[in-house]
Amino acid sequence: MKSALNQAELSLVAQATFNKTANIGFKHAQENLGYMDKTILDVPKPDASKGPAAIAMSAGPSLHRRRTIERIRDSAFKGVIVAADGALGHCLRNGVVPDYVVTVDPHPYWIIRWFGDPDLRSRPEDDYFRRQDLDPALNSREQERNDELIELVNAHGPKIKVIIATCVAPNVTRRCLQAGMSLYWWNPICDDYDDPAGHTRRLYDMTKMPCMVTGGNCGASAWIFAKAILERDPVAMVGMDLGYAPGTPLQKTQYYHELIKFYPVDRLEQAYIAMYNPHLNETWFTDPTYYWYRQCFLDVVRQSGWTAQNCTEGGTLFGDGIECVPLDRFITEHGGVQPTATQC
Repeated sequence: MKSALNQAELSLVAQATFNKTANIGFKHAQENLGYMDKTILDVPKPDASKGPAAIAMSAGPSLHRRRTIERIRDSAFKGVIVAADGALGHCLRNGVVPDYVVTVDPHPYWIIRWFGDPDLRSRPEDDYFRRQDLDPALNSREQERNDELIELVNAHGPKIKVIIATCVAPNVTRRCLQAGMSLYWWNPICDDYDDPAGHTRRLYDMTKMPCMVTGGNCGASAWIFAKAILERDPVAMVGMDLGYAPGTPLQKTQYYHELIKFYPVDRLEQAYIAMYNPHLNETWFTDPTYYWYRQCFLDVVRQSGWTAQNCTEGGTLFGDGIECVPLDRFITEHGGVQPTATQC
């Protein structure tokens, strides 16, 4: 495995990601225009009883490896919870209803699965959910689990505000409305917003929705939303692995199918980056896309001057501006009862 990516490699990943999503995202924004009403600037500020703290929840495997959601539930954490869409089902199955759910990815039929897909039987066959170590509940009995999730989202939807990017697939928009969720729209900043010919400017000119930095992925967007729009402080991150635990089979990594297009199976390991996490005393590994997400987030922290409190207790996100804090300690100090002792 490599130890890092150079700037040229990072630029290639960024351009490939942009090329894959920009056109389809713009088309989705056109189709979503009729639904756009309230924006992220219209989001009501949280009730004062919740205090100033928040937890921004990504969907990494540490959520189930560390029993993160169960610990938040059992601690009676009273602060705001902002969840990435991929964490929604895991939350609801374990008795935690997030205050806000952020969704940004424009994929035409994967993202709706996080909300329960009424049309799952007609979707193209793929192993995206069966193969990965993200939400284990979706690894098997897919239709049954999907039906359960539809019921959960329908039951709790009216209590959840969705922070929805203009580029998401319209089937996600309709599914959220069907579940009684309130939608608050925004444009992701994905290039120079001062460039009149840029993608971000085109999106803004068409939709007139406010723009927000994404940090490269949905979990980072949830953290940025909690800090910049809700004005919460401190904001803990959980589930922000941006990598894979030691021993994870390569075929269970998120971008496996993309990587085998460029690397022979017998040399596939060369596509991954080994990263020693000094806070865990473990060597995790990541792939080029997650590594780019990591660098994007570190750039956001550096440019904003904010401090990010990472309570994931796993993964590859550490460095300048990142404080590794045990989740139990964060909860005890910022809005919960003392939970059962666990090790960071």
